[in-house]
Amino acid sequence: MYKRILLPTDGSELSHDAVASGVLFAKNIGATVVGVYVVPQPRQAQLEAWLHHDAHYAERRQALFEKFADEYLSFVSNSALAEEVPCICELVRAQEPYQGILDAAERAGCDLIFMASHGWKGDASQLLGSETVRVLAHSRIPVLVHRPARKAH
Repeated sequence: MYKRILLPTDGSELSHDAVASGVLFAKNIGATVVGVYVVPQPRQAQLEAWLHHDAHYAERRQALFEKFADEYLSFVSNSALAEEVPCICELVRAQEPYQGILDAAERAGCDLIFMASHGWKGDASQLLGSETVRVLAHSRIPVLVHRPARKAH
């Protein structure tokens, strides 16, 4: 049914849970996973305002996000390797994370996006995270939203 599954990650615990579940799902159906981390790109006006305070802001910001990307995408690739699931990983730059996710899914020929219900900005008390809602609203590709298991109290 599904042959290429996009696994976007932002490095949060919920994202890690979704990646681990997405890899197992891919293993069970014989699919390949495509791990994606989106580096948000500030608009030019924002960047210029920040640069007035710190001439090296853009370079430091870029280096930090690339370090995050390496760490988060390594988690995806190592999870896939442990389960013997074929995996490709990509760092994407986009002004809006949801658009980067959608563009990556189209470019990679994915037929499913498997993503966490929340990222760093949200928590379980919300219905869905804002990027997840945007992906759901704009995707032409099916989206499977991974909700974390409820912990026993």
